[in-house]
Amino acid sequence: MNKNHNSGNKNIIMATAKKFNNLSSLEKEIRRLKQHAKQMENKFDDNFSHLQENYLPMVLNSVLPEKTKYKGIPATVISLFLEHERFRNTMIKLAEHLIDRASDGIDYLSERLKPKKD
Repeated sequence: MNKNHNSGNKNIIMATAKKFNNLSSLEKEIRRLKQHAKQMENKFDDNFSHLQENYLPMVLNSVLPEKTKYKGIPATVISLFLEHERFRNTMIKLAEHLIDRASDGIDYLSERLKPKKD
């Protein structure tokens, strides 16, 4: 298979190869090929830059559900957590605990701020 692939490349090179009658036309073709190589390099750099800039969104779009497109990534991540029952229950317990602690603190402050009766 590799042998066929290499022979295919040789056929392409042979088909694009030109016969040059003088040094000037050969140098002109070399300049043209160098310019074409530079254009291909610039295109590759642009494509690579695009990939670097958009890698994370592309990965997230392939992993996260379709609703990401409508809500945005942060909102989708939050909604995925909230849709998970165990996470929701844990958050409710934590909120209740924090509310109890805040209530205790407010009760303590209100007792301390009450005017003392003599």
